[in-house]
Amino acid sequence: MKKKLAKAAFKLAKSPVGDLIIGLAFGKFSRALPVKRLKETDKVIAFWHPKPFWEKHILIVPKKAIKKITEINKSDLEYVDEAFMVTKELVGELGWEKRGYTLLINGGKRQEVNQLHFHLASGRKIKSGSGIEKMVMADIY
Repeated sequence: MKKKLAKAAFKLAKSPVGDLIIGLAFGKFSRALPVKRLKETDKVIAFWHPKPFWEKHILIVPKKAIKKITEINKSDLEYVDEAFMVTKELVGELGWEKRGYTLLINGGKRQEVNQLHFHLASGRKIKSGSGIEKMVMADIY
């Protein structure tokens, strides 16, 4: 049941109405989110991605409605700082320093949900998503 709710929430998040709902969900109602939490502070929530692209794939989301990195202002920096501190803690706790990890932020056409969030991943890639990998490869080559 939780898995179905998480998938439905992810689909809703991709809609214009979802922008408002997602901002409120992370900002005010994070406890109600049907996710497998790893860490939560008053400013950030970190949980296993419900649709992972890597063997180990975590989302780290500020609890403030910040649509994208290009819209960050000074009052948002405490949330971004907290996201980096949570990332540091998770990498240490999970032992990913030796194994290797990636931290990324999608933007523009690559950002599927209009809520700033960080992907923390380790292990091999298990799938590609909705053309994003093709766009990345086109940019690189």
